Amino acid sequence: MAFLNPLFLLGLFAAAVPLLIHLWSRRQAVTVDFSSIMFLVAAHRQNVRRVQLKQLLILLLRMLIIALIALALARPFLTLGLPLAAVRAKTDVVIVLDNSYSMQYEDVDGVWFEKGKNVASDVLRSLRHGDSASLILMSDVPKPVFRQLTPDIDSVITAVQNAKVSFRATSVQPSIELAHEILSESKQQNKEIYIVSDFANNGWGGWGVIPNRSASRIVLLPIRKGVAHNTYIEEIVPSHQLIGVDLPFHLNSTIHNQSDTPIAETTLTYVVDDEKKKTQTFSVDANESIMTKMTHTFTDSGSHTGFFELTDDRLNTDNRRYFTYNALGEIRVLVVSEQTEYLSLALNPLSHKQTAGSPLKSSMIQPTNCTPAAFETYPLQDFDIVLIADMSELSSESDAQVQEFIRQGKHVIVFAADANDKSWLPVQFGQLITWQIPQKVSKYDETHPIFEIFPDSVLSGQYGPQFYQSMSLTPATDTSIIARFGDDTPFLIQHRSGRSNLLLFNCSLQQQTDSNEFLVNPYFLPLIQQCVLYVMHNTGLNNITVGDTYIGSYPQNRGGRAWIKRIDSNESDAMTAAAIAEDGTMRYELAKEPGIYQVEVNAQDRLYRDFFAVNTPAAEADLTSISFQQASERVDAQAEITPETGVLDTEELDIRRHGREIWGELLILTVCLLLLEGFLSNRSSKSTLSEA
Repeated sequence: MAFLNPLFLLGLFAAAVPLLIHLWSRRQAVTVDFSSIMFLVAAHRQNVRRVQLKQLLILLLRMLIIALIALALARPFLTLGLPLAAVRAKTDVVIVLDNSYSMQYEDVDGVWFEKGKNVASDVLRSLRHGDSASLILMSDVPKPVFRQLTPDIDSVITAVQNAKVSFRATSVQPSIELAHEILSESKQQNKEIYIVSDFANNGWGGWGVIPNRSASRIVLLPIRKGVAHNTYIEEIVPSHQLIGVDLPFHLNSTIHNQSDTPIAETTLTYVVDDEKKKTQTFSVDANESIMTKMTHTFTDSGSHTGFFELTDDRLNTDNRRYFTYNALGEIRVLVVSEQTEYLSLALNPLSHKQTAGSPLKSSMIQPTNCTPAAFETYPLQDFDIVLIADMSELSSESDAQVQEFIRQGKHVIVFAADANDKSWLPVQFGQLITWQIPQKVSKYDETHPIFEIFPDSVLSGQYGPQFYQSMSLTPATDTSIIARFGDDTPFLIQHRSGRSNLLLFNCSLQQQTDSNEFLVNPYFLPLIQQCVLYVMHNTGLNNITVGDTYIGSYPQNRGGRAWIKRIDSNESDAMTAAAIAEDGTMRYELAKEPGIYQVEVNAQDRLYRDFFAVNTPAAEADLTSISFQQASERVDAQAEITPETGVLDTEELDIRRHGREIWGELLILTVCLLLLEGFLSNRSSKSTLSEA
């Protein structure tokens, strides 16, 4: 027996009220012996016992009547196919159908998702007139096809058959909680939740037991058979974040064989800018991850797209992984110094071979030399970066030039030689520091984009640059110290102002033996080039996962719109408009499929084009299953249908749905007891009066 309104069972305590009244009403009589009636007392005792039995029976009837009323209000019903409960009770059902991309796995007897849709349809066809149902498509974000229970079972079956698998990961908790929320509004005796899934372990982590707050019967319906075999690309990682033209770099891809059997031969293809670059064949042991390395050099600046692709297997969704990288090139740098030769050579080693009027052989960085005096009136509109090596020589006119350059969102790199404070510098200088024992750059984050190309601790090692002088300084609160000398004096400081990026080196570049050896050190060239690439690097995330938000920066079209579409060689998707905020940022949350997406922005009679890559979540490719016992405990499931049965037993479902409410019978019994209590009370009163 169960109850639909169990809170009314508290009314059972009211059954004690007649007993309390009876006990309260009892009086202790004072005994007085009269010799004339002593013989009458003995004769009366037999009648008293009979009256007391009647009163006790009436008291019990009154208590039982109150208890039956409380039970009737609690709406009890009988289940489990008892003879008195042979009527099938009305049932409300919520189908939770897993549509994460792992459900695209093709087993020996078909695709998991198609099998899941058939099982879910069988559950719905077992319902009858008066029953209701709802459907939730489960991924990392629940998608309720019906937000409320509907008696139109055919429409729910149609929705199941029309459901499509997504490219998202799995998270069981939000969908189950939503199912409980839907069923919490149900007033039926039978409430059921059916979880149709591959029960991959990756969707069951990060949370504890989900309370069954809707008091539903939860049934697990696994659709997989045996162990799944899958080979997939876990990730693609470039050897360094700052990629320039004519600079080779490595793309490292990790391949995992999630299987208990080895793969004798599989092929990895590397495609960039729609051109197949390389194909590699290899073998993978059971449950092994291997790393492959592809070396590439971009010869053109701008965005470059591509993908890695594995040979087809039972789950092809995770066999291709896209990427997009921005190759920095044609960076125009104005070098402001009295001595520019070494700086120009460091920025572009081939610049000294340039003939008049001919382009540079290396197009990554294009330096132009300028003296501090000429800088006062030098046109800066064609430059991306101003590199200042003799800051003390700058006049007030030159200072105004730099401030306007920063306001335009351009970038500045400064080598500080003295305590010449400038309003646009993010520091306040103190006194000159002189070290008897030379200092080295020994405190920096080796994973920072500027330093990631260097071997570990190489700058602080034997061949690192030595410094004899620097400046004491106090950085502003909105700056970040990228590197320090051994005594904690800041060496490299970064400051962002809007779109402008400023790097300050706390050292001089003048060729003085008592200052430092930085300019002639072999690490100066790669370090200064990394700094140029870093200030030009777009910090936006161009490689995201399905479900993530792409954030782009388009300050040239504030308040306007960007047009986005997924590039596909087989079809031309319609472009989607996305609003650009007043700060120039654009957020796009509609990337539902993996691939390369193109962004177009029209501003100032010019078309700006950008790209970003969207990939499936790598964790979803791990098809390792959770045990049904663990899954049942996590969702408080009362039953499961194991894959060995093969076919859903709808007759068993009907047996479990049998039940009958008995509150009506309880009310009829209550009325009968009321009549009996009234009859006995009335008869007892008449007997008392007649005896009186």
